[in-house]
Amino acid sequence: MGGLTKGVGARIRLYRKKKRLSLTDLSRLTGIAASNLSSIELSKTSPTLNTLIKIADAFEMQVGAFLDEMLYGTAVFCPAVAARHKADQAEGVSIAALTDHVQKSGLSVKTVTAESDAPSFPLDSQTDSFVYCLQGTADIVVHGTVHFLHPGDGIYIRAYAEATCTPTGEDELRLLTISNL
Repeated sequence: MGGLTKGVGARIRLYRKKKRLSLTDLSRLTGIAASNLSSIELSKTSPTLNTLIKIADAFEMQVGAFLDEMLYGTAVFCPAVAARHKADQAEGVSIAALTDHVQKSGLSVKTVTAESDAPSFPLDSQTDSFVYCLQGTADIVVHGTVHFLHPGDGIYIRAYAEATCTPTGEDELRLLTISNL
């Protein structure tokens, strides 16, 4: 099996485990034999689109999430220099399209403020999230990979990815988080 197929099987297994479902439970929810689900998770067979739709429905997510992960991985780093700026409406006004390539609808936007000496804290892992650094600096760790954020940097984190944030500078940390509902 190719690398893309292996990725989707592993992600299905991860989502299933996060939801605390056995193969039998997932089989009951999807109508797909547990042996077939096991073969998909182990990358012995490739799931059909219909199978992915049934599995995504069981996880209460969109089927596109599996395909996004195969194309983009669990995190897409978005450095400040990659933001697209364009003038709009009035002189001196610009819009920065921070997540042009990972557009989502039905979003929840929050600010996170942490003192510079605050301990590490988890970032919401239940939904896809974009974390944008407004002020201060931080280490964002996603599945063991450290991404150092300065003001203007952002990181796109896939749902169920284990992600933590540690303030690293002397200034208060301010983040903007954008998540799917």
